Amino acid sequence: MGKRIPNLHLYLHLYLHLCVCAIILILATANVACSETFPPNVWEFTKDYYDVYGEPSLSASVIGDLEFENGETSRIFIRLTNEGEIIGFENERMPITSNESMDAQKELHLEDDITTAINIQATLENNNNNNEAPVKISSGLVHGGFLRSGESSKPLGFDIEIFNNAPSGTYKLNLSLTYQYQKEVQVEGYPDEELDLWYITKNQTLPIFIKVKPDVDLVVENVRSELMPEKEGMVYITYKNTGTETAEDAVASISVTDPFTTIDDREFLGTLKPGDSYEAQYRIEVDKTAMPKTYWVETEVEYKDRYGGASETGVLKAPVNVGEKLSLGEKIGMTGTHIGIAGVLGVIGVGIYAIRIRKKNESR
Repeated sequence: MGKRIPNLHLYLHLYLHLCVCAIILILATANVACSETFPPNVWEFTKDYYDVYGEPSLSASVIGDLEFENGETSRIFIRLTNEGEIIGFENERMPITSNESMDAQKELHLEDDITTAINIQATLENNNNNNEAPVKISSGLVHGGFLRSGESSKPLGFDIEIFNNAPSGTYKLNLSLTYQYQKEVQVEGYPDEELDLWYITKNQTLPIFIKVKPDVDLVVENVRSELMPEKEGMVYITYKNTGTETAEDAVASISVTDPFTTIDDREFLGTLKPGDSYEAQYRIEVDKTAMPKTYWVETEVEYKDRYGGASETGVLKAPVNVGEKLSLGEKIGMTGTHIGIAGVLGVIGVGIYAIRIRKKNESR
């Protein structure tokens, strides 16, 4: 018989428990390291031959046009360039053996990566305190990979929407960047070198400027109408430029349907500066079938912008009121009134004529 090991089951249980605890501790340590830096830092050696000074420095340039219209939805493309430089280095330790000399050469070569930005993450933000741009940014975090010194990234796209009625002007957005770079490196063990690498995180905020184009915004400010069935009448529409740009050579027009027919359907408004108003007059014939109510007519304005380009407002709506149709009695009453007035004026005229004749005869 073999020799019996006392409490074998107890030893096995303790061994398995220790293995599980060790695995959990390793995973927890790895998660903490990855959450702080990428890749995780390792710093175990004691020999460091060089200190190199420098870091990455990212700049941003926008691809394409950065002028946008009111209400426009678009995508901004931004290219990053790494302009990082090494500004100097110092000897920390002189190698003694030939193997250490090889380690030192390897370390100096690897120290060049101090200007390389890795794990680049970019976010376009609109957070300029009380001077926010009239822009909605739809895109979130965008990954930019890594860039060595002198390299440029592929274009990073960010979706934006300009607010309606946004004032014209230049606005600043912020491009927030986060990335890591190799701050320090150590090499030991030539010919089977092992490396110690130390990474730190750097944040940069770069300005991105966009422009909102000046805009003409012509609206219907007021409407008056003098319309009755079976009669010609007038419609007065006041247009106002509520935009930030002047409308040149503006011409307004209306379009009507039954029960209306236009007699004069266009009017020249001329130049409308921001805040200016102009009342146009249109003569309209109303059909006898028209009901006494509010109708809607369509109107629009054609104009030229400051560059001489032709533009138009699109269809605007204007309410016009048709009054009650006169009854026969009202027509007769009005006619009788007119006849009575004419009769009185006629009698007065005859009396004046008779007086003049009499005076003329007496003078003879």
